Amino acid sequence: MKLNELKPNPKRVKDSKRIGRGTGSGSGKTSGKGHKGLKSRSGGRVRIGFEGGQMPLQKRTPKFGFSSRRNRNTEQLRLSTLLNSGITEVTIESLVEADLIRNSTKKVKVFLDADSCTKINLKGIHTTASVKKLIEEAGGTIEA
Repeated sequence: MKLNELKPNPKRVKDSKRIGRGTGSGSGKTSGKGHKGLKSRSGGRVRIGFEGGQMPLQKRTPKFGFSSRRNRNTEQLRLSTLLNSGITEVTIESLVEADLIRNSTKKVKVFLDADSCTKINLKGIHTTASVKKLIEEAGGTIEA
């Protein structure tokens, strides 16, 4: 017995149908594709989602959601995150260096989530009114 003489188990592997081998084979002439039409031709398949010219389902269904182009370069920051970072002179550049915001960020807004605040100076960073009040009470400054 040699490797090239081994045959697969006939119960396990079914011989593939030999198409286009004469009329006697049972699938000659048109090779089981019938006469004419899209499916009889080479590469003849309808693309996914195509409904014969009717408006396809994925185009008929209502779309939802909205992604603002303004918000692509805007980020929100919590006051507690800012205080924990240990930065006293806060600018967009210093926040990028501290890995708190992405490089592409152009606008940052700080939101309140802490009860108290230490003295910090913000330059070119927006805040809510409550954060502004808390920072100014602690002796910090905000330059928009």
